Amino acid sequence: MKHLLIILLMLASFQVMGQRMNEYTASNGITYKPGDTIELNQGSGANGDFVYLTIGGWAAGSSNQMLGANFAGLAVDLKKIRTVKLKGAEKVLFTVGGGNITNYFLYIEQAIESCEVKPCKEPEATATGESKLDKLKKLKDLLDMEAITQAEYDQMKREILE
Repeated sequence: MKHLLIILLMLASFQVMGQRMNEYTASNGITYKPGDTIELNQGSGANGDFVYLTIGGWAAGSSNQMLGANFAGLAVDLKKIRTVKLKGAEKVLFTVGGGNITNYFLYIEQAIESCEVKPCKEPEATATGESKLDKLKKLKDLLDMEAITQAEYDQMKREILE
């Protein structure tokens, strides 16, 4: 009974929509298919941590940790493509493997946007840089994905608005 409850909690935390895909054409122009290799770039979080690459598989329910900067440059193998609904927002989720027993979840569009994968979407050069609104939207996305805590969100939001 205890194991069943743990499994149900893990599934509820992700709210999988159930749509598996055989391929996905991402915003960087690449059509990804299971079996493809994806090269990680640099993490976009503090100290080079990966924000959109998290521990998956059997460890997903126990932790939503960002992975460290030591994953930079690693090639991961695409295993599954699916859509998920996370706090009301639909996202494309790749299950990838890095050559060990643990799978990882890669939120591909967010990883492309933040240049956590190669090739990424190069940021458009503007005279004023990224607006506060753009930064707040990205920060809210991180909170919705549960990649950061509410306290971290509040602190970073204060810093942006100062």
